[in-house]
Amino acid sequence: MRAKINGRTLGTRPPAFTESPVEPLSWLAGAHQDQLALCDSLEAIADSLPDEINRGTCAYAAKMIGPMIRDLHAGEERLVFAWIKQRFPDDTSVHALLERLKYEHCEDECFAEELTEMLGHLGAADRTVNAETAGYMLRGFFTNVRRHIRFEQECLRSMLVRRSGETPC
Repeated sequence: MRAKINGRTLGTRPPAFTESPVEPLSWLAGAHQDQLALCDSLEAIADSLPDEINRGTCAYAAKMIGPMIRDLHAGEERLVFAWIKQRFPDDTSVHALLERLKYEHCEDECFAEELTEMLGHLGAADRTVNAETAGYMLRGFFTNVRRHIRFEQECLRSMLVRRSGETPC
């Protein structure tokens, strides 16, 4: 399913647990693209504050951000993390890294819930929403998601090329 916010196409990856085999790193690259498109859309909303808010865009973002982030994280944990564990079954540093990433997923999902509420209020023209606070929340979320994606990309790349005995990141 594809969706648009501020003209940017967002989508959800096919479920990571379909009957047909899905290549984990390819799936993750697409998931990262979807999350970065979401970040771009949220940044555009933040840039529109306080005077040029598109209420429909905010209402739509409020409806899709939580489910999108949860679905992408669930797919990543089911497909990509399982694939990594198969390749590094006895590497405690890799297992610790995956636990850290799961924790960050949880944090992002909680933050997305807060954004859902705030974006819903913006979409409903609720004047009690402080534009400065809303912008700060949006920027905190998309900056963190972008950082998380860069970290995953760097770690996965290094895990795939490293020699045994080196630390993954």
